[in-house]
Amino acid sequence: MANARMRFLGSDDVDRIHSTALRTLEEVGVLVHSEEVSNLLLEAGADRAKDGRRITISEDVVKEALASAPKTILLASADGDHDITIPSGDGSLYVANGGEGVRMVDLITGETRPSRSADLRNFAKLIDAIPQVDFHWPMVGALEEPPATKEVAEMKISLEWTSKHIQMGAITADQARKMIQMAAVLTNGPDNLAKRPIISAVQCPISPLTFEKGLVEAQVEFSRCGIPVIAMAAAVAGLTSPITIAGTMAQITAENLASLVISQAARKGAPFVFSCDSSPGDLKTGSIDYGALEAPLFRTAAGEIGEYLGLPKMVAGVGLENLSSTLGNLWEGVAYVATQSLVPSDLGSGLGGLDQAVGASYEQLVLDAWVWEIARELRREFDTSDDAISYETIASAGVDGNFLGKKHTAMRFKSEFTSTRMSETTMSTRLKVAERGEAIARAHVEAKRILEEQWKPKISPEQSARMDAIVYGR
Repeated sequence: MANARMRFLGSDDVDRIHSTALRTLEEVGVLVHSEEVSNLLLEAGADRAKDGRRITISEDVVKEALASAPKTILLASADGDHDITIPSGDGSLYVANGGEGVRMVDLITGETRPSRSADLRNFAKLIDAIPQVDFHWPMVGALEEPPATKEVAEMKISLEWTSKHIQMGAITADQARKMIQMAAVLTNGPDNLAKRPIISAVQCPISPLTFEKGLVEAQVEFSRCGIPVIAMAAAVAGLTSPITIAGTMAQITAENLASLVISQAARKGAPFVFSCDSSPGDLKTGSIDYGALEAPLFRTAAGEIGEYLGLPKMVAGVGLENLSSTLGNLWEGVAYVATQSLVPSDLGSGLGGLDQAVGASYEQLVLDAWVWEIARELRREFDTSDDAISYETIASAGVDGNFLGKKHTAMRFKSEFTSTRMSETTMSTRLKVAERGEAIARAHVEAKRILEEQWKPKISPEQSARMDAIVYGR
């Protein structure tokens, strides 16, 4: 079997990037804004730098952390029907929607407004209903919630309206403890939660080479309880990391390895996912440029480094972003997403996002999912056996010139090409002239249909009350 994947770095390139990351950790170190976590690292064999502020980490400490980190991870679901194990046996890329936008966009009317709890609830319902979305991120923020309860309240909403695995993050240790308590309500205790983690945590290093106090202390809480941690390093080339792809990769590798050491210091064998959300920066405006031509190369390089380290990885970014408003049919968006589908990654996210992930739209989520269903086909396994090559067919047709009438053609044409079995990819559909915005209009109808269904919460009134007590202390 053969799998289509993008490759960017040679083995010498990966070795050089990895060696630079190790040198960076040993000679420069990381700034950890938590005395508790700094002491944890020192107990694990790290040292204080000469300036007394930074923590340096030797290659031996990194190797020990890599040896203890699990090579496969279960991302469990509350209902047991949507469990994900990474890496998958067949090379599948499991995807989520985007996360933590602050603005709702109606792509039909053009209306834009701040997001609220009701929007997050609706997105959770859509994610639960759309089969192409494998796990859930809180798509938008519940901005009416007080800062002290916002993230935890968002988790309660997510647990209430989707049974799929939930991935989010905490910004303080107290928040992390509350999230763990809430998830444990559905698993009959923290021990079962560690065995079947229905949540995972995105805890980002801050580029360059910094760990913020609340985020890193939350990471320790999650790791101690067996919750998978995703170290999503989001360096922006030229702004918070070197301007080159290779330089940025060296830095995010160092940040991931430092994060790995922190998780393993908290608990040997704690599940950890190598992650990167890096992209070029717009040096004129200071913003992230997810749509840059080279953006998939950052993700491809990160995936190759994750493979080299032997860690599960989340480096793929999937979604059309603002391109969606120009589409007449789904095929027009496939080429853009297909490139993203070939990134060597186990997990990805981004469906439903707009305006560099600041905004989100119901229609966008549905349309992204439809396009992704087509684009992910490029990632499937392709048969390269002797039977697939079929010397006999070549030999026979070499004499009579007829491939169309051969059994080999009849048996395999539907499995080999999407254009023979998916209506949206046929030549007639691709050539059909469609009006601009027609695809979004279709997605709007589907999103409305899903949200108008009769929905029941995924948790019982008793479980809801217990979670409210955790969120609001009542």
